[in-house]
Amino acid sequence: MSTNHSTKKSLYSHLSASERGEISAYLRMGKNPSEIARLLGRHRSTISREIKRGSVSQVQDKNGKRIYSTVYFPDSGQRVYEINRRKSAYHKLSYCSQTFFKELEKALKTKPRCHSVDSFVQTYREKHPLEVIPSTKTVYRYIKDGLLRVKPIDLPKMVCIRKRSKVRPKATTKILGKSIEERP
Repeated sequence: MSTNHSTKKSLYSHLSASERGEISAYLRMGKNPSEIARLLGRHRSTISREIKRGSVSQVQDKNGKRIYSTVYFPDSGQRVYEINRRKSAYHKLSYCSQTFFKELEKALKTKPRCHSVDSFVQTYREKHPLEVIPSTKTVYRYIKDGLLRVKPIDLPKMVCIRKRSKVRPKATTKILGKSIEERP
């Protein structure tokens, strides 16, 4: 059994399509996830998560009875991986809907104002489900960084939001008196 006790920080990488094919072949050979992990040089939880991600439940009809089984398919694992990667993409300012920012500016500068940033984001998202819209937190960050024409002073809630200071734990060391040798 080889164990790696290196102090060097390991570089993480995603599973490739060929590795998913190898996982499928090893599973058909009857190997368990920890053996597959050792053969591929990966952590066993990575392999377990991949098997869970790519498993598909199937129905087989044997002698008039339905038998349910789960089978790992590398192409379904790859498809789920690609969908998740597309969802996790960071939406920069240029990728977001420009009409959203124009409407946001108009809604926040009108007097009397009827929308907060959060309520505007939610209502705009309901009306335009196909557009790429940043989250409320991202909009506040854009405003704070000066990327939008709306200023923090225009938003009463943002002016009163303060950054929380970190609470430092008190020292729990006991302060002892003078040593017996130092006493008179």
